[in-house]
Amino acid sequence: MKTSHSKKNSERSVPEHRVVQAVTDLLVAQRYRVRHEVPNMGQSVDIVATRGSWLTCVEAKVRDWSRAISQCLAHEQVADFICIAIGIESVSEGLLRRVASYGYGLIVYRLSDGTCTWVRAPDRNRRVWQPQRRRLASNMRKIDYAH
Repeated sequence: MKTSHSKKNSERSVPEHRVVQAVTDLLVAQRYRVRHEVPNMGQSVDIVATRGSWLTCVEAKVRDWSRAISQCLAHEQVADFICIAIGIESVSEGLLRRVASYGYGLIVYRLSDGTCTWVRAPDRNRRVWQPQRRRLASNMRKIDYAH
């Protein structure tokens, strides 16, 4: 028997792969080429999207956005743009302030209706380290596009 607490939690959570797929669909519609789970510095990037020569890394979460921020720090060496995608109903001021303080973008997958929208566009990251970027590019060539 489910308690009202567990029912409430299950209604407010989705699997991370659903967030990843919704973000992928959004990016593909915006003419990005998308790959999933690209190795980068001992971890993997949930989504790597390219358009022209620009590279965007996206970390997707269904909770614990602070962990996504810590994962994004490694992406600063390889990505022109860095984003967090999160499955939530509404964006807290704390999350928006924190994301903006790092210059990261924010994409929200709304739990109530499954829509995926940009809340904050990322700032251009100018801390890319070219040797690490080439290593990421090599890893990307080994992975098929998501669409």
